[in-house]
Amino acid sequence: MFTCPICHSELVELETEQQATCTFCGTVEETEYLCPKGHYQCEDCRMATQAEIIERVCLNTKSTNPIAIANLVMKHPSFNQYGVEHHELVAPVVLAAIRNVKGTAISDGKIKASIKRGSKIPYGACGSMGTCGACVSAGVAMGVLTNSNYLKDKERNLTIKTTANALLKLTELGGPRCCKYSTYASILSVWEIANNNLNLELPAIKVKCDFQGKLKECHFDKCPYYEQ
Repeated sequence: MFTCPICHSELVELETEQQATCTFCGTVEETEYLCPKGHYQCEDCRMATQAEIIERVCLNTKSTNPIAIANLVMKHPSFNQYGVEHHELVAPVVLAAIRNVKGTAISDGKIKASIKRGSKIPYGACGSMGTCGACVSAGVAMGVLTNSNYLKDKERNLTIKTTANALLKLTELGGPRCCKYSTYASILSVWEIANNNLNLELPAIKVKCDFQGKLKECHFDKCPYYEQ
């Protein structure tokens, strides 16, 4: 039995091949199997690594909602409940969404570079280094948006502030690690600060965890992103 990686429904075997659009990257190809809810995963996305699926989704998405983009990526089979792949995720989904909202000149190269920066954040940083890779990735996004470097004033300040604000959100959430709520909180941090300081007029976004109750250390109703 083959199941959909997105909704886990059993795939339907078609009598004849038909064209389907990949839910992850938008590629159109012929398939013999299709999710009854219309989801489809192309062969390249099926074989993609964590970094590759982040890139494929973020470079091709038309969505203006970074939470929706992140939720889609995190449903890919390569993504674990917890892991360093979340460090690579926050910046590119935010940059992709902002590019789609504003038509901002955020190049594919900048999105790719943000993934690479996130990949350098070590595993377990939240438990041993006083920081969180997802929060640092929020800072990466702001650094890209402002073209920050260590010699600039306002840009550097906003970049540090974004990471600090994301970390503060985590301390308020409390509890043991959860890479999903860390991702959501970090996305909200950079979204809010970009909206308030860069005059982007970004749309409001609502967070609902698509993984609630499925995680080993789920905080359930103690988490603001949990919906009963």
